[in-house]
Amino acid sequence: MLAVSAPYRGHGIATALVKKAIDTMIDRDADEVVLETEETNIPAMRLYERLGFLRSKKLHRYYLNGNSAYRLVLLLKPIDPDSAADLALDDDGRSISSRRSSVFMEKHSE
Repeated sequence: MLAVSAPYRGHGIATALVKKAIDTMIDRDADEVVLETEETNIPAMRLYERLGFLRSKKLHRYYLNGNSAYRLVLLLKPIDPDSAADLALDDDGRSISSRRSSVFMEKHSE
């Protein structure tokens, strides 16, 4: 968990901490960084997306308080586009690859 005390927000502390964590994972040869953040935490979502994270999945009622979250992924190494599923979500929080496959199935099941 990452949190910055209210009086110190807006000074780039969270950005610096996340960048340091990413650099450490790169040094340790990680393939990707995966995290979850509450969907209502707009400042965190902006921070992670500004650093290149993509929303990969909406996690409904993920937290004990009943709030949903997004799983965010930052790829640190190139992937093979022929074998990888889409990581991005559409505007409704659904996986683009899942939606494509369901549309494909609907068109070809008749």
